[in-house]
Amino acid sequence: MLAHMFARALGLCGLIWLSTASVQAAPPKPPAAFPYTNSSRLIDFTSWIKEQCHYKKGFLTSSGAGFHWADGTRARFWGVNIANRNLWIEHNEIDTVVDTLAASGVNLVRFEALDSKGALLEIAGVPGTRKINTTRLDSLHYWIHKLHQKGIYYYFDLIDFREFQPEDGVENAKALPRAARPYAMFDPRLIDLQQEYARQLLTTVNPYTNTAPIHDPALVLLEICNESGFFLYPKTTDNLVEPYRSRFQQRWNAWLVGRYHSRAELVKVWGSALAAEEAPEQGTVRLPQLGKPDAAARQRDGVEFLCEVERDYFAQMRDSLRGLGLKVPITAVVSSDIPAELQAVATELDYVSENHYADHPSFGGQEWQGKFFYNNKNALRDDTRFAFPPFTAQLRWESKPVVIREWASVWPNQFRAGSIPEAAAYGRLQDFDAMILFGYKTGSVRDRLVEFGYQVDPPVWDLFAMGSLLFLRGDVHTPSQIALLEYADDKLFRGLAGDTDLVRLAFSLRLASARALGKAPVGDLTVFPVGQPGVKASDWLKALPTDSGSKALDGSGTAYTSVSGQIVRDSGRGRLTLQTPKTLCVAGELSTTPIQIQGMALSTRTPIGAVMVQSLDGKELSKSQRWLVKMVSVAENTGQKLIPAGANAPAALVLDQPGTAPVLTQGSLVPGGTVLTLWNNEPLTVDQVNGTWEFVLSNNKLHFWSDVRGSTIHYQGKTASSQGELPTPMPLIPIFTPTAGDTNPFAPTFP
Repeated sequence: MLAHMFARALGLCGLIWLSTASVQAAPPKPPAAFPYTNSSRLIDFTSWIKEQCHYKKGFLTSSGAGFHWADGTRARFWGVNIANRNLWIEHNEIDTVVDTLAASGVNLVRFEALDSKGALLEIAGVPGTRKINTTRLDSLHYWIHKLHQKGIYYYFDLIDFREFQPEDGVENAKALPRAARPYAMFDPRLIDLQQEYARQLLTTVNPYTNTAPIHDPALVLLEICNESGFFLYPKTTDNLVEPYRSRFQQRWNAWLVGRYHSRAELVKVWGSALAAEEAPEQGTVRLPQLGKPDAAARQRDGVEFLCEVERDYFAQMRDSLRGLGLKVPITAVVSSDIPAELQAVATELDYVSENHYADHPSFGGQEWQGKFFYNNKNALRDDTRFAFPPFTAQLRWESKPVVIREWASVWPNQFRAGSIPEAAAYGRLQDFDAMILFGYKTGSVRDRLVEFGYQVDPPVWDLFAMGSLLFLRGDVHTPSQIALLEYADDKLFRGLAGDTDLVRLAFSLRLASARALGKAPVGDLTVFPVGQPGVKASDWLKALPTDSGSKALDGSGTAYTSVSGQIVRDSGRGRLTLQTPKTLCVAGELSTTPIQIQGMALSTRTPIGAVMVQSLDGKELSKSQRWLVKMVSVAENTGQKLIPAGANAPAALVLDQPGTAPVLTQGSLVPGGTVLTLWNNEPLTVDQVNGTWEFVLSNNKLHFWSDVRGSTIHYQGKTASSQGELPTPMPLIPIFTPTAGDTNPFAPTFP
């Protein structure tokens, strides 16, 4: 009883006083009421997540060098998104989900789309969207309470999918799209309503924690808008409805008068782009067009005007939130590939937060209606500026922290196994501050694969905890070299997309972007003026200096190596390899011909998948007494059908039948199906092809689990067979116990 009372008093970190900085085996449990699975079948990360809990260090802060706690400790987050419909479940299911998240290495949950239909702002029989549904709010508060107990933080977004109603005092409300994009960025009434909702959400006391979110250090991040702005939906911006269009045109003309003073001065800059009937003094200069770009001068001014409107909105919302007492970092989520818009966010707010999806579904008609279309290509073969490393790296503007708050390789793509090691490795290479998988599903879809749901997806979820350890522990070296892409105003405001190939430098070193004469990041800096003729990423990669002497780009022109030599992304073979002192990995398209990396060789008859090897005691693998090996392959629902889409389809394949539970990994017994030769030259052999398996060596005791009943592993003269069930629970497995002489330069003391 005394221990229970003391644990409750600790609040956010729960039983942190019992934590031993360790990962332990899951104790025996009765059959779960819900079919959620831990990321690892052998290792429980709960106590380690609690050890990273920093509630005593005050509220999270943002600086040019990342997120920090009040005492200066660097903060990082590895988390999941849980959205709207998945939140409104019974308390006992919330308990199970949060237990699973903690055991799987999650230290942050982003609550997404809280204002959607059926969520906080809808009450049966009550018109409008200005009152909060107390039943739904109770569920949210209980989620927060359970996250507190496990030392897991949370993240809110404000306006997301809210459908404003006439009863809200909104003019022509029925004509506005969800979240009133982009009207919510400039209409005073809509901004007032956003501030009202923020006040309700943030200042209502949580009865389970006795703390309002605004005073809760477990609330670490907040975004004022989700995927909004003028540029993400240009067709909507070009076709504003009344009375908003007329008012906005007057604001545009007033802006032009403030800059040019008269039509005569505007003509000197715009020339023939200004029509004879247009005069800013009379309010008749039409709004800029984004869907069909205008003449260069008009477009340049139009882009700058729209970004200034957004900056004004960001500042209004920021100041309102700070006036309420909000202390944590704030952002806005806009279009990922509009440099001027990202720069506007970085100028007014505390961090930049955006998305990246590989093989996002395409639609044959209206978005999210009908059947979904996919290409089923291996993302590791993509070395364009749209690949994960360059696309996400170009998000760092004006040295602000970066959060990849939604990312995934989307089911039913068969190559999902490469997504966790790629995101964790490049996230650390780029010194990102948070990585948040989208998403985690509950309720009726919890037992099968759905788009953006990975709770039972072996190629993704079964590597998630290892990704957490890799990212949070810092197993991949963050290089000192920074390529700064510097945008002069003429380039920044003329381009409607980030079209520079220089972002591909991110395959090898850190990347940052800045408005010319802006604050430069700290580090070994090379400035690349964007738009300079003749500057090619490939030329710079070949000549790039490195920390370790390894080549930045191999002779084939398809394999990109980080400057430390720890990451090799071979787009020609569709393969990623990681070779760090504490984590080794081969992911993507595999081979029966041995794949050699430093510390490991892999030969397998499994054609697609990933193998990760990881130290669990904080030592280098060659010295470790406790380490984990995990292999995943492919997975699909029972009865799933991904078939050719035919001519004129938006992508090559269509998901004709999504299928049902159970999830299948096509594992089968094959003697010598996979052979790993490790640093000690000892072969580790698993008699299995495809499927999912994991192996732990702890103080010379071997533990093995496979989803193929009867699968067998052979190592150091020992053999273990899987019966498709968990083995006897293992003893505690410390992962961060420091030892004398453990001086790995690439993995400093956490974080």
